[in-house]
Order: sequence, then structure tokens, then C-alpha cells
Amino acid sequence: MAMSFVLTACATKPDTVELTEWQFSWHNQWYPATVPGFIHTDLMANGLIPDPYLATNEDSVRWVYDERKWVYRTTIAREALPEGDTLWLITEGLAGPCEIDIDGRYGHDLHFYDNMFISNELDFVPADDSVRIKVTFLPLEHNDWSRGIDLKSGRYGIPLPDRRAFTRIAPYQQGWDWGPKMPTCGIWKRVYITNNPNHRNTQNIQSSQNTQIAQSTLTNPITLKQEPDSIGQSFTFYRDGKPLFVKGANWIPVHSFPIDDSANRARYRLLLTSAKEAGFNMLRVWGGGIYEHDYFFDLCDSLGLMVWMDFNFSTMLYPDNDEMLASIREEARQNVARIAKHPCVVLWCGNNEVKNGWEDWGWQSQFNWTPEQRARLEKAMDTIFGYPSTSSNSSTSSILAQAVRDCDPYGRPYITTSPLYGWGHPECTTHGDSHYWGVWWGELPFEVYKEKTGRFMSEYGFQSYPMLSTIKQFCPEDQLYIDSPTLRSHQKHGRGLQIIDKAMRQYYGFDSKSLNLEDFCYVSQLLQAWGTGYGIFCHISDPRCDGTLYWQLNDCWPVASWSSIDYYGNWKALHYRAQALYKLLSQPQAAASSPNLGEQLRYWEKYYSVYPKDRTYPEAKYTLGQSWQSDGKLVVNITAKSDLYDVYIETVPHINGHFSSNFVDLRADQKLRAVFYPADPTADVRNVKIKVKTLNELYNGK
Repeated sequence: MAMSFVLTACATKPDTVELTEWQFSWHNQWYPATVPGFIHTDLMANGLIPDPYLATNEDSVRWVYDERKWVYRTTIAREALPEGDTLWLITEGLAGPCEIDIDGRYGHDLHFYDNMFISNELDFVPADDSVRIKVTFLPLEHNDWSRGIDLKSGRYGIPLPDRRAFTRIAPYQQGWDWGPKMPTCGIWKRVYITNNPNHRNTQNIQSSQNTQIAQSTLTNPITLKQEPDSIGQSFTFYRDGKPLFVKGANWIPVHSFPIDDSANRARYRLLLTSAKEAGFNMLRVWGGGIYEHDYFFDLCDSLGLMVWMDFNFSTMLYPDNDEMLASIREEARQNVARIAKHPCVVLWCGNNEVKNGWEDWGWQSQFNWTPEQRARLEKAMDTIFGYPSTSSNSSTSSILAQAVRDCDPYGRPYITTSPLYGWGHPECTTHGDSHYWGVWWGELPFEVYKEKTGRFMSEYGFQSYPMLSTIKQFCPEDQLYIDSPTLRSHQKHGRGLQIIDKAMRQYYGFDSKSLNLEDFCYVSQLLQAWGTGYGIFCHISDPRCDGTLYWQLNDCWPVASWSSIDYYGNWKALHYRAQALYKLLSQPQAAASSPNLGEQLRYWEKYYSVYPKDRTYPEAKYTLGQSWQSDGKLVVNITAKSDLYDVYIETVPHINGHFSSNFVDLRADQKLRAVFYPADPTADVRNVKIKVKTLNELYNGK
């Protein structure tokens, strides 16, 4: 009894209590909600909507957020709260414009929030035996000018290209040419009550191990030099005073509902280890997604992957009213302070393609802005980002530049925009970083990459379809044809199939009409690997170029896209091709000085000298065997008896994952040994068989 009394007497209440028991309202009934989460994930969990990733279900859930309010609530007993007369409610992320009410006492003075990238705090005095919290998410079209709430252009007075400009939500959730249009809302990050507001983000502080890594790494930081030269303006990263050739891809969110949960953490691990395995040294976190979770940066720290970090502004002009500028200022400072702790970050970039859109996309004539309106919009760009109207791409006075200056203690560089010049300008190959989209958007042949290689290639690429085994995971059996409603729904580019068909006919002599779906998907991946791979080859071959980041590494849902790894974690042919080419540059130095690079590049120059449709293909002959390593991993062995082209192997039944080698050419008598790595490490591979496909079979009519 004495010991029990002492323990009770010494027990202290926690100073922070996380709120995880929530409900949401639907048709006057309350359902359990998962926080962190989104309204779509809560509706799915309660069986109220179907999985929007499957079939054409995306269309059936369009109603969820566009025109209705969603209410969340929770109650916590007074004795469970931290000690203190005044407490603070901390919300780390509220997705969508919303109002918060505590104990029904705020009435007309509900606290309004409109930035999902900001952590907010609200002080209150508990008055009853329990505290009741209600969060009401408002439709994107909501307006209440009497209270200063305007999510459209009404009070701003200047029409802008999209409503995304007037609220700080994840741009890609409103639809992109690789992602579904599923605007959503919800409590997407932690919520807690504390007796000390300085405890904000306590669970986001890095581990001591990562802090040690940061201290040791950032004493010799990677630097960026943008210097005028005989060509134009360089864009070169340096490590220890030596130029560093950058190899990697662009990163988008791993899911349309990017919660930091166990399922998405598994996606982070698979994607980032796959990037490392393919020889990447950098990822560009694209500015139309989210400010990534600390877990992403922790993994990049541990893997030695550099991160180019876009601020979350993309392909849009933004208003400069006082409320928006204040929100952006707080967003920038909070996120720089959080992310700057990670040594992987080497660059802050103000936005994705805002300058490019302003100069090149016809907005000026489309919206018929007056000279005064144009001047105000250009000033807004300068205020937020620092508008580089000359060849300069730096700023010290803009809101984002000041946030980097004040909140990144390691002084990493800030650039205002990416790219510096759009791909229609001659300067795109001579000044700064380049997004080259003459291939794909311009429907130009892949050979154009040779003449359009810039100083640093930060975006370029070509689409492919996922393999049939991936498509079967989201497409009904009766819709397994290229023009089915499901496959049209999962091709978000208006000319996507047309562009693929055009290039496939040029390089392979096939198209979607001459091939069945399985073969078309296979050849579309070969085409993507051929074309984007040729871009990589041109970039690493050109001594003027100091980096190549193709578009894009990953998908946020199952879709035809530019990704090199599909949504389910399967490597596409492009990822294997990137691995082969990136590993030519295994040393941290510029392409022109890499040892033995010339001989290796000559192999690829010869490879790209003949189109696949113009080769001679013998009958495919090979022997196939499989075994298991001592650790249980599946091993496939192929011995070529004739020349084989683009040998593709997969498991039957299909298991998501990748082989150590795939989509390879083999000369007669060459051997391939490939180890299989399932996306789910616990997957049982003991009873699978192996399926082999070669390009030989397609050209020889099987």
C-alpha cells in the first residue's frame, strides 16, 4: 500500500495530450473519424463511398467536397487535460478552409483558417467538466465577405487562372495531368492540447542521430553557383569545391491523400530506396504537392539523397492582398524552420513554372488584364518570390527569400523560380535550369534532346502505361482495352494516348490499334525508356550540362504517366534504364571528367543509332530457371540461345516489386541473373512462376 501511494502521489499529468478520437457528420449521423486523415479516407473507412482509385469511381466522388460543409468533433474530459488555467489547442495541419469552435462559446467570432501548410494555435480556458471541439470545413466556393472570408476573386478584383490561387491547399489535389481531381478536406496532421504553446511540433524534432548527421554534413555544405560565362549562365552544384553532376528525378506526393501513416511510410521507403538503388543523388520536391513530412526527409538524410525543395507554388499567379501575403509569410517561415533541420536539403526554390506561365502561356491575352492589373500581378510575383525579369534567378527581399534567410541557419541558397526560361526561349539551353517539353508537349522526336540540352535539366520526360498486371489491380476485367472508360479515366493528359501512338509508330512501328493491351503497355514502357533514356544520355554526354532530373519518379494513384515507378511499387522500364545510365557516373563529379565515361557513352551512342523497328530480330530462344537464395529471395536465371531484345520478366501470379535486372538485351550465350524484391517484404514468393516477354516475339508475330 505504501509503495502504491508513493507512485500515485508522484504521478504527474502530461503537459501535452494528443486528440485522436474524432467523429464526422454525414446525413445527420456521426461516424468515427481517423485523425490524421481526410474526409475521403473517413468516408471510405465507413463504407460510405467506394475506393476512388478503382475503375471510374473518381467520377462518383466529385460531390464530396466541392459544394458541402463537413463537420468534425471531439470531446475530452477535463481531468484528462494538462494542468493550467489557460491551454492551447495546436492544429498542425487543417486541409481546406475551416472554422474552429471550442465549447460553443465563440459564436460569430469563430476562428477561420485557410492554409493547410500552417500549424495554428488557439488559446482557451476550460470552463466545464469536458472540452468540446468542432471543426467545420467550408466548400471551396464559400464566401462570407462580412467576416473577410473570400475564396474566389470577388474582393481581389483581378481574375486569375484558377481558384487554387485564392486558398492555400495542395494544388495537385485539384487535378493534374497525372492525378485525379479529388479536392478534399480534413484534419490531415496531428492535433493536441498543451499547457505550453512552445511545445508545438515536439514530435517533429529530429532525433539526436539525425542532428549529429546534420552538424557533420552542413559544416561542408553543397553549394550552388550561378555564374555568367561564355555560354550564358551556369547552374552547378559543388561539394568540397568540386563540381557535382546531379542525377535523379522529380518527386510528387505518394498519395492523393498524403497522410503520414504506415501505408504511406512503406511507399516512402520503397520509392527512396529504389531511387538510391538506381544511382540517384537528388530528388526535386515539386512545388504543386505538399511540404513533405519529416519522415521523407529523415529517409533522404539516411540514404544520402540531396533534396531540391520547391516552395508550394506551381503554375499559377497568386493574389497580393494583405491576408494572403501574411498567410504565405507564416507558411514559409514555419516550413523552412522545420525542414532546414535536415541535411539533405541543398536548395530552396520559390515556385514551379510561375514565371514560365506569366511569360509564355497566354494568360495576358486570355484574361485581358489592364496595364495597371498586369503591373500589380508582376509586383505580386516580385513580393512573394522575387521576379527575375533578367537572367538573374536570385532574391533577397521577397517573402520566401526572407524566410530562408531568417529560418535556415545553414544559409542554403534560394532561387526564385524553376525554370529560369521556358522551353520556347533560346535561353532555356544557355541560362540556368531548364524544363524542356518540346518532346512530349511539342510532339517533337527524341533526337531533339541532343540540341536542347541545357545547363541543368530539371524537368523533361515521356509517358507510358503501367503493365497489364498493374492495370488489373484497378481495372475491371470487362474493361481491359485501351479505350475503356476505366483506362480513359486513368489517362489524365488530353492527348496522352495520341502522343504515345505517334512516337511508338516512329520508333517501334506499332501503336495501340495494332497491339493488344498487354503488348501495348509493354512497348509503351520500352518507348518511354528509349526516349527519356536518350535524354539522360544526351545530358550526361554534354560537358555544358551539370544535372538531369527527369519527370517523374512516382505516382500518387494508378495511372498512365511519366513515372518510372508505378503506384503499386513496380519499376517500369525507365527506372531500369535510368539505373544503367546513372551508374555510369558513380563518382561525385561532372560528367565530362568521369573516368572511362567516353567508352561507356560510345556503347549508348551506338545503341541509339538504330530505331528498334529497323533491327533484325531472330526467333527468341533461351533457357529459364529459378531458385531461392539462403535469405528466401527468388532468383531467376536466363541463358540466351539467340540474341534477345528487351527481355522482360515478371512473377505469375503477379507480385508487386522489381527485379535487380529487367528489360535487358542479351546476346547469344549471355546469361542474366535477376533477384526479385517484392514491394511488400513479407510477400510469399515460394510458389510463383516466371513469365518472359521479348521484343523478338512481337516482331516475329509470336
